[in-house]
Order: sequence, then C-alpha cells, then structure tokens
Amino acid sequence: MKDFTLRPQKVVVVGDAFVSPETMEQAVRASALCCGEIRKLRWGSTDKQEFTARQLRLERGGPEAVPYADGLDEAIADADVLLVHFNPVPAALLEKAKSLKLILTCRGGLEHIDLAAASARNIPVLNVIRNAEPVADFALGMILCLTRDIALSHLKMRGGEWCKNYYNSDFLMTLSGHTVALAGIGNVGAALARRLLALGVPVIAYDAYTNPEKLTQVGLGAVKLVDSLEALFEQGDIVSLHLRLTPENEHMIGMQYFSRMKKTAYFINTARGGLVDQPALVEALQQGYMAGAALDVYDSEPLDADSPLLQMDNVLLTPHIAGTTVDAIPRAPFLLMREADRFLQSGVNDRVVNAASITLD
Repeated sequence: MKDFTLRPQKVVVVGDAFVSPETMEQAVRASALCCGEIRKLRWGSTDKQEFTARQLRLERGGPEAVPYADGLDEAIADADVLLVHFNPVPAALLEKAKSLKLILTCRGGLEHIDLAAASARNIPVLNVIRNAEPVADFALGMILCLTRDIALSHLKMRGGEWCKNYYNSDFLMTLSGHTVALAGIGNVGAALARRLLALGVPVIAYDAYTNPEKLTQVGLGAVKLVDSLEALFEQGDIVSLHLRLTPENEHMIGMQYFSRMKKTAYFINTARGGLVDQPALVEALQQGYMAGAALDVYDSEPLDADSPLLQMDNVLLTPHIAGTTVDAIPRAPFLLMREADRFLQSGVNDRVVNAASITLD
C-alpha cells in the first residue's frame, strides 16, 4: 500500500459544466483529503452543448485531443492531489506536476487521462462508476418502449391517430418472451442484467473479461455466456450494447453483426455512438435485417437533422440522456471521495485502475 499518511498540502479540483468546482470542493472537504489548500479551476464554459462536443473529441482522440483547463499548468506544479471530471490529463501536464501523488476522476471512463504517463510516475489513478444504475434503468425503459410501441403509439395519438397496429404487431410478445443479449457485462451490463432477471427475462452475454465463476460471485449465475459477439447477435431477441469505446473497437458493430440478427430482433445502444457503424445500422434497418432499434448515442452529436433514423417508425431516439439524472452526476465526487478514503485509510485498491502498473507499498 502506497504511503499516504503524509496529508496532502494542496488539492487541485477541475470542474466543468456538469460537475462544478464548488461541488468538488465540498466533497473534498468532507473527506480524508481535506487538510490544506484547495485550488478550484473550471474546464471550459458552463455550456453543456460545448461540453458534449469536447467530450466526444476526448473519447475519440484521448487526453491530447482537447486543451486542459486554463491555469492548470501553474496550479499543478506543487499539487499533491488532482481531482477532475472530464478535464484532460495528458503526459505534458504530468511532467509539470512535481509533487503529485494521486489522480482522481469522477467517472468510469479513462479516455481523458494518460494512464501510461501516470503509471510511469507511480501515481495511482482512481475512478468511480457513477451512472451504472441510471443507464441500466434507461436501457430497460428503452426495451419496454421499443418492444411494446409505447413511444410510437404516443406520437400517433398526439397526431390524431387511434392506431392499434404497428410494424411489430405480428410478433409482439411480453418482455419475458424475449432473450436479451448483452454485449458487455461490466457495471452497466450487470445492473441491467439484475433488473431483467428479476422480471423473469432470459439473459445471455458476451464479455471477453469475465467467466461463469465471476458472474456467480456477483449474483449473476443465471446469465448464460456465449463465446462470441457473432453468437450473441444471432441468438438475442434484444441486443443491448454495453462496451467501452476504444481505438480498437471504433465502428466495430456493423453489418458483420447486424446481418446475423433475427428479423424480429431489436438493437439497443446506450453505450457510445462511436462503437457502431451508423450507415450500416441505417442500411440494416432499411433492409429489414432487424425489427427496430433504440439509440441514445450517435457517431456524431447532435444527430444530423437529415439523418434517415429520424424518418423511421421502428427507431426510438433520445439525445444522450441515459446517464443524466439529478442525483447521478452531482453525487459522483462524493462517491469518488468514499473510494479515495477507502484506499487511503484501508489500502483497498479495487478502484485504482493502474494498480497492476505501479508499486503500492
């Protein structure tokens, strides 16, 4: 366990449009880290649309893709701890951090942090999973809305139609009549699996980083693992995407998989738009390779006004809001500080994402 008994003299917090510096400061002051100066900075403006554009650039290009907060060069020079949400932490910034002992981020994704550079300096990086529950709730809602035509029938009635027949009326079933296939069963996928199993829904999954023993240990022994993504798309009545976006899997989900789906199956994406070959998805929907789709994320956001997806009755669209609840994002710094306290006080390092690459003693 790395020795953090020497209390930090300076903590730098960098907030943004979704997690304010003031909220971060409040979380730090309630934690074991509060003992010296807290320097507050903001990354970008308070405009959330601008934030989303920066976020997408980070997720695709990494920590070098977007400039970090103004004033951070000077602030980090003598800081012991750096706390960020989405603010980039590239190698060039870490070179200026002569005393840095700990990096904390209020999210699960790590595209904004140069982990290799942090590990080279033996700096632990801690993250927190703050939106697994909201996204799982949302994905379940999308499944119900899409398979039972809830949103579509609402639109029809608002347009003056009393419509009883829809594109899927000939194969419409109860939720438990579907097999839900999860591409990825990490934090969000596992949360969705628990909800589905509680409702009596058969769940299968593909995840290269788990096995039946691990699933049993976390109470998901009823989930059947398949041996490939191809098999997952072939067997699922509803395929729900829960993978992280990496340079290796960008646009990976395309016709190779869509062409294997049942014609009565549905595709759900609440993960990242960049995972999907969007033109291929449009073609698959137009050609009838699947029954329908529900999407909260897109390859380019906002979605183009002339996108064919907007013209399809069998597509449910929402504007990247699956993880946005009044409690999920604002509470992230407090959840993170709880993890930091566990690490600092008890040596529990399950949230140290680079634990295997540094010396914790």
